[in-house]
Amino acid sequence: MNEMMLNDPNGLENNVLAFVDLTLLNCKLKGVYQYQVLDPSKADSEKRTRILVIPTDPEPQGMRLTELITEVNKIITDFGGGQPVTEEDMKATLTSMGLDVFNNIEIQMRQLFIYVDKSTIAANTKPFEYALNFVILNPVKPDESLKIFHIDSLGLAVYNTKRAKIIERMKLENIDELLK
Repeated sequence: MNEMMLNDPNGLENNVLAFVDLTLLNCKLKGVYQYQVLDPSKADSEKRTRILVIPTDPEPQGMRLTELITEVNKIITDFGGGQPVTEEDMKATLTSMGLDVFNNIEIQMRQLFIYVDKSTIAANTKPFEYALNFVILNPVKPDESLKIFHIDSLGLAVYNTKRAKIIERMKLENIDELLK
């Protein structure tokens, strides 16, 4: 659905719309670029540019660490740079941190949201909004040496939006709610 109507002789529309559907860490995303001339009949008409990147799958998706290693190695091989990461190297590194089993470790992208709304009329330009939320899930039960301490998940969220749909998908912890 790429739409391009520039310099329409009837002066009806001056729009550009481009989109991409892509997958990152098994999370389906949609990216949309939209350029509009709001009133083409006026030479000084407001021009608006909007960019949106948002997940399209209903639930956050993730990728197992072993899958990620395979994909990274494929990229390294395809572009001919560096040494591939071996499963043995990864296993040795994780074992040194007390994680003997890493097949179940999953990296989940809960949110990747970008929204830009710029206008040639400065007062109509909206603030840049973004949200990025990754979580590392480790459903592995610790061995005897780690029963005193175990991390089940670790996450990071950076965001500048108040959109309820975006915040809800990130499943953020709120200190005020936790203290109730």
